[in-house]
Amino acid sequence: MRKPRVIVVGAGPAGGACSLSLARTGAFEVLVLDKSQYPRVKVCGSGLSPHALDVLVKLGLRERFAPQHGVIDTMLVRGPEGGEQSLHAGIEAWVVPRVELDHGIVRAAVEHGAELREGTKVLELLRDPAGQVRGVKAESGDIEADLVICADGSPSRFSRDELPKTTIRTIMGWWRGTPYNGRTAHMVWDRRLSGYYAWMFPEPGEVVNIGLTIPENAPEAGRLKALFQELLDEHWGDGLRDAEQVGKWMGHPAVITNRVGPVAEAHAMWVGEAARLVSPGTVEGIGFALESGCIAADVVSRHFQSERGLSMLATASYRARLAASMLPKFWAGEALARGVQVPQVRRMADRLVHSPIGAWLDRTISTVLGDNRREVAARQAADAERPNSDARGAVGSRASSH
Repeated sequence: MRKPRVIVVGAGPAGGACSLSLARTGAFEVLVLDKSQYPRVKVCGSGLSPHALDVLVKLGLRERFAPQHGVIDTMLVRGPEGGEQSLHAGIEAWVVPRVELDHGIVRAAVEHGAELREGTKVLELLRDPAGQVRGVKAESGDIEADLVICADGSPSRFSRDELPKTTIRTIMGWWRGTPYNGRTAHMVWDRRLSGYYAWMFPEPGEVVNIGLTIPENAPEAGRLKALFQELLDEHWGDGLRDAEQVGKWMGHPAVITNRVGPVAEAHAMWVGEAARLVSPGTVEGIGFALESGCIAADVVSRHFQSERGLSMLATASYRARLAASMLPKFWAGEALARGVQVPQVRRMADRLVHSPIGAWLDRTISTVLGDNRREVAARQAADAERPNSDARGAVGSRASSH
């Protein structure tokens, strides 16, 4: 019997994770379609939370990106009133440029037997007379499939979610030669961003990325480039004065949610940003994209049948698993994002994060970001015990900067 053919539309983190997971089973013919040529640049801060890193471990990919990451272990938060606070909770996030991350994941899928067709734009889902998905219509022609995974990002042209979208606009750029390279990220909640923030993340190679997030309907959203320039001048102007801009500014929308809408039918599933799985408070989507791709692949591996597709029970199970795993993180992320805008909360968090009274904050941070504090502490202890004095000095210099 032939293997069921699965088409994955989009080779970002969600599509890549799903393709890799399915290809590894050896039970499916996996075809990945993407309109871009890889590697390709993507508009994103490229931050990988501990939650995202956990999923990379499950995919067996963390070590693949170990040589290509920057590290964030401290967050410098500036509130709408202009004050700032340095927060250090003992957890680490990575910054892996999306040009490396996405290409690395889909390359791993190809290594395990998936086929990648680049430069292939998918126009619509093909349906039979009964309304069941039977493949995709691409610019190059129709392609039949037993199952289609929609991983085409935000906003997905194939979404079945009929509720109005809540869209966050972003714009960002990259710079080399700033004084900001290190392990500290910046998040600035400026009033002009209507409850959202601008960021600065350190990437590898002495590059930083800086960008902003703002609701699509915010008063200032209509002059995005001018607003971005104002924020750059006000918050990072001194550091960017002698820096080299790498490439051009880029922008992209993100659709956020605090619910899980319709994400599956008998012969189609939606993952990542195509399913609107983006945190409403932090606008973080990579970890949720990776996780949703893995969950979708698991549901397919367990329950998919070529003729019948996914049963109603299987589609309900997929939606329920997404909700159970992601909604608590969405709600906690929104609470944390709103809390750090209040100076009293920031000062309290800085004092309490390592105290017994701060257990609630620890739980919130762990829910939002994941928790790799034991791993970080173990690695730092191992570094301190090494005879190489440079390693001990590096740890000491990082600690003193906090």
